[in-house]
Amino acid sequence: VDIKQGQGYRDYTILNLLYDSGARASEVATLDLDYFDPQHGTLAILGKGNRYRQIELLPKTSALLFMYIRKYRKKPKPAYQQRLFINQRGQPLSRHGIHRLCKKYLQMAIPASRLKNINPAHSFRHARVVNMLCCGQSPTDIKNRLGHENINATMVYLHMDLTHKRAVQ
Repeated sequence: VDIKQGQGYRDYTILNLLYDSGARASEVATLDLDYFDPQHGTLAILGKGNRYRQIELLPKTSALLFMYIRKYRKKPKPAYQQRLFINQRGQPLSRHGIHRLCKKYLQMAIPASRLKNINPAHSFRHARVVNMLCCGQSPTDIKNRLGHENINATMVYLHMDLTHKRAVQ
């Protein structure tokens, strides 16, 4: 990702945020500026069922968001002043736009034959779960990070073959 350009810096920030937060593309697309607290390094995410969850970000992700907002965020159209991620037309970046940018960068890193079975944006969510598992996080912590209401939804991620996940990563 060319982080010297505004769009590249935005994309790099989004990729880091997708991984760090474990958020869905739709959740990242609907983030507002005031959901991010740079002083505490936290982010409020509006998830399914209109439920908010607050997560602590890695220092790198927090610094990227802060710099993106201060230096690289495009000027939005008046109706979208509060939206965090803005596209080239001054409108909010959609979940489809996030999906496209993830696919663009994954195509640079992964052979095309392996991309057929990968949801580019959702793969960051899976990678976050694997990382949390490897770091010894509890299923409850993972559930809360992902914004699942029920632990059974989280168990789908936890029952996947860890060896296979490591190979994919």
